[in-house]
Formats: sequence, structure tokens, C-alpha cells
Amino acid sequence: MSELSDIRVQIDAIDTQLLRLLNERAKLALEVGRIKSRDGLPIYAPDREMSLLRGLVERNEGPLTPTAIRAIYREIMSAALALEKDVVIACFGAEGGACHQAAKARFGSSVSYAFFPDVAELFAAVGRGEGDCGVVPIEEAGHGAPHQTLDALASTDLKICAEITSTPDGTPGETENSSRYFVMARTATAITGRDRTTLLLRVENKPGSLVDALEPFRDAELNLTHFASRPASKGSEDVFFFVEVDGHARAEAFEGVLRELSRRCRAVKVLGSFPKTAL
Repeated sequence: MSELSDIRVQIDAIDTQLLRLLNERAKLALEVGRIKSRDGLPIYAPDREMSLLRGLVERNEGPLTPTAIRAIYREIMSAALALEKDVVIACFGAEGGACHQAAKARFGSSVSYAFFPDVAELFAAVGRGEGDCGVVPIEEAGHGAPHQTLDALASTDLKICAEITSTPDGTPGETENSSRYFVMARTATAITGRDRTTLLLRVENKPGSLVDALEPFRDAELNLTHFASRPASKGSEDVFFFVEVDGHARAEAFEGVLRELSRRCRAVKVLGSFPKTAL
């Protein structure tokens, strides 16, 4: 037997072991799905997902790169998720579009996708249970925050549960030229310790009102990471400010901040807390 043939025999044996282990993992995923269904738990748990990926990357000794590890396990988790339930991910735009590609980078190829030309329509479908999660653009490379998404966030009861970043060529990652997407769900995400929160502040449109509204973040030493604004509604001069801040809305550090924001703003809405994408 040649050296190459001997190596291939070893690879075949390892593949047989991997297949057996993957099927054992799949059986456990079926049990997880049964428990989630019984207890009314959300099918998608981004906090568990990010914890698993971070742990794998930290334990990885190579030669596989962290990027390769994440890509492999994205598909393993996608297959497991599809076993737990017939998962449907609602995407803004058309099949094959930027949002669809970003969603596939997060949810893999084993789940099903549905497409919506309107963000509000997508939110309504997920709210009715016609999709398990929805993926919408929140920051398009070179264009900023899409107004359609901001307007829909102001009125939806869905929660941001995760974020996705991708570069123009579709590669996941955080760069200056990346686009960002929010994953929307019907339930909030648990604290991971490495979280970000998006808030909606309704502020009176007068000099100094925004500075006054943002002071509680400075006083609590909470780092603001993103910022956008939209007119509150027709017939009103109020302004909606969309603020992203490091930390989880249910963390102790946020309690006093939210109380103070409620005192200073016309309205305050927690749009969701989610794990940071950087692993």
C-alpha cells in the first residue's frame, strides 16, 4: 500500500467515527427539540450558540483555523436545528439577496427560508409564528441605517435576539465596510456577559434634549456603540433615537439607567439585547 493510500484509509476510518458521532449528536438534538416544544422554549438560542462557538475556538489546537471551525459548526448546528423543528427564517428582500446570504451565514443551509419585500410585513409574519426568526438590515455598507427597518422597529413587539455582520463579498466579519443585520424573535435573549442592547428613545425636538437624555449612559460608564434617528411620527415634532450600548438590559448596571431614561425621555423602549458577534 502506498503512503497516500495509507493516509486515505486513515481518513476513511476517521470519517466513519465522525459520522457516528454526528448522528449521536443529532439524536441529542432531537431530544433538545422535544424538551423545547414541551416547555415552550424558543427554538433558536443565540446565547447558547455563541457560547458553543467561543468555547470551540478557544479549545481549538489547529491546524484548522477559527474561521474554519465556525463554518463547520454553523452547518452542524443548522442540521441540528432543522431536526429539532421545521425551522423557517424570514428574510427581507429576494432569494439570493444580501439579507438571504447573511442569514445563511448565521443559520446554515439545512433550515428553510421565506422572503418578504417589506420589513413590517416580515415582522408581522414572525409575530404570527409563520417564521421562527426574521433577518433585516440595520446598517448597509455605505448607506447607513435603512429607514424601513428603523420605522418597523419602533412599532414591533419582536425583540432583537442576535446580529449578523458581513462584508460586501458575503464573508461574515466586522469591518469598516460591513453591513449589519438584526435577527428578530418573539422572545428575549439571555445574558451572556458579552452583550449589546438596542434602545429606542423618544425625545422632544428642542435644543439640549438629546444631550440630557444621553447623560445617564455617561454617568453609568456604559459605552455607546451605534446611533441613528428618525422622526417619531407624522404630526409630531418628537424624534426617535436608536441607541446601541454595551451590556444587557437585564444586567444590574442597566436598572438605574432605564429608570433615569424614562424620566428624561418621552418614551423608552428596549428593542432587544443580544450577544456581540465578535468571538
